[in-house]
Amino acid sequence: MSAPAREDTEETGDEPTPARPAIPPRLAVLAEVAFVPVVVSYLAVVVLAALITAAASGTSPGGTPGLAQALGTGIPLWLAVHLVPLTISGAPLGALPLAPAIGVGVLVATLARRGVARLRTPATEQHPWTSCAVPVVAAAAAVHAAAGVLAAALLTPDAATVPADASPATAGVVAGLLAAVAAGAGVAGPCGLAGLVAGVPVWVRRGVRAGLGATVALLANGTVLLLVVLLAHADAVAAVFTTIAPEAGSGAGLWLLDVAYLPNAVVAATSWLLGPGFAVGAVSAAPTGAVPGLVPPLPLAALLPSGPPPTWTGLVFALPLAVGSLVGWTLAPSSPDTATRLRSVGVAAGVTGVALAVAALLAGGRLGSGPFDPVVVPVGWALLAGIAWTGVPGAVVAALAAPAPARPVVVEEPEEDTTGERVEPDTPEVTEQG
Repeated sequence: MSAPAREDTEETGDEPTPARPAIPPRLAVLAEVAFVPVVVSYLAVVVLAALITAAASGTSPGGTPGLAQALGTGIPLWLAVHLVPLTISGAPLGALPLAPAIGVGVLVATLARRGVARLRTPATEQHPWTSCAVPVVAAAAAVHAAAGVLAAALLTPDAATVPADASPATAGVVAGLLAAVAAGAGVAGPCGLAGLVAGVPVWVRRGVRAGLGATVALLANGTVLLLVVLLAHADAVAAVFTTIAPEAGSGAGLWLLDVAYLPNAVVAATSWLLGPGFAVGAVSAAPTGAVPGLVPPLPLAALLPSGPPPTWTGLVFALPLAVGSLVGWTLAPSSPDTATRLRSVGVAAGVTGVALAVAALLAGGRLGSGPFDPVVVPVGWALLAGIAWTGVPGAVVAALAAPAPARPVVVEEPEEDTTGERVEPDTPEVTEQG
């Protein structure tokens, strides 16, 4: 039967129509979005633990004790990556690294965005949120919550490898919330977030955009400040590596630990830049004063003060002042009405303050029960500082830098003379260009 079909194709010259790719089943798409981040994050921490343990012990990654220790530490590491508070050997650990959590969030958001694109059909175009977004977000949150509960239940406080413990209820809530927020961010664009916010007043949308931009600018200034401090204390950072981690395996582990906590340090540097500062145990640092003391044996401890701040430290307040002024300058042309511009500045200040407060909440926490406990980035003061540094200079600039008045535009209208011919008018008509 197949040969005549080929002959007919050759005689007519028609090419066979390629079959359309089958739409992936809905369950398979949801399973990919929900389970892949869980499996990938667990395998990543196991592989890293195996490599570091093998390098430190001098064994191969697949041998003993490398693989056994990696499998033993994989579960608590997975929980730490998802920002679940732990208890290690009876000591609380709540100041968890933000860099791995950001990586997991990006992975979840990417897969959620891809999943929504695969689920969308002409039948779902009328209700993309209920048909695509809600199932994707719910699947990701439910599986991560279940994985958090299971991982916490598998921990044993008296284990020989890693004596760790965690609350299953807390693990489920925190892991599920992290996945839900990341998946929601991933599906917002493809499901038409712009259409949902179209009914929001323009001055509110402009204020939100300005507030998010101010938050990014302040965190960027904190990043620059952190890099300057680390470079200024390069000798002390190198001495920590030489003293604490002289071998390759331990040095790699310390380096990865610093990279994992780098976003926490950026948030702390930003809080210092705004004025509230931060504290690690009894040691505190702020532009207006500092309390030196015992610091953790980490390279990032170069941020902590070794004495009172210099007299020129107050000049750093020019950076948040410039960011707030830029917000006002950006919103000044948005409306001819001063009250409307000030309302936009108020929204921007509120968004900036809330974003910085959330970052401060995630950056701090318990750190054992010794002299370095707790790590504090004051949430309330970060909220107030973000509102003040964005709102006050922004309102002043937005109120004073009023939009320029409309320029007059000359509109020439031809006239007819007595002979019936059209001539240019002697006196132009002036109208206002809105």
